[in-house]
Amino acid sequence: MRPEKLDKRKARIVARLAAERRHFVRGKLEINGRFLAASNREYPCQIIDISPGGLSIQSDFLPQPSEKIVLMMEHLGRVQAEVVRELTGGFAACIMATSRKRNQLASELTWLMNAERLGLQDDRAGPRNPHQGDVHVQLHDSTRFIATAVDISATGIALESTEKVSLGEPVTIGRLQGTVSRKTGFGFAVKFDPPDEQVEDV
Repeated sequence: MRPEKLDKRKARIVARLAAERRHFVRGKLEINGRFLAASNREYPCQIIDISPGGLSIQSDFLPQPSEKIVLMMEHLGRVQAEVVRELTGGFAACIMATSRKRNQLASELTWLMNAERLGLQDDRAGPRNPHQGDVHVQLHDSTRFIATAVDISATGIALESTEKVSLGEPVTIGRLQGTVSRKTGFGFAVKFDPPDEQVEDV
């Protein structure tokens, strides 16, 4: 019985790691930041692309391979990373974080990378959930309205709205197209159409 249990446990671990690997896709996202090198000196930098597993950084100062740094990034906050190799005008680093932190970072990145394509607006006064914003929605019959995005994943978006929609109905949100996949207590969810180009794994 013990070998069988171990095999099942290994299978679960492999499946989980494979799932995590599929989610660690690198996307273009240029944001400003700074990093603290091992010498305790701070340097400005710009993130060129990033995933929850690693990132490419443009910087005039090049830390040594295997050097541990602390990154402070706009919108994403603070993370620890290890330099893995030198790049032209910068370097690549591997993010050192727990699974929980990686999942949180993946959520933040998905939101930021989709914000422009969705035409997200967040002009309301007062405190707001950082994962909320208004989007322009157009239905198949050309009906247009504004809804509040409450959650975004790589494959879809959940919207808060009182507008009536039908399951399977084509919709356009910003520059993205999709179909209504389900109705919720606060509105509805949309599944994005598959992208024309696949993003490579980190």
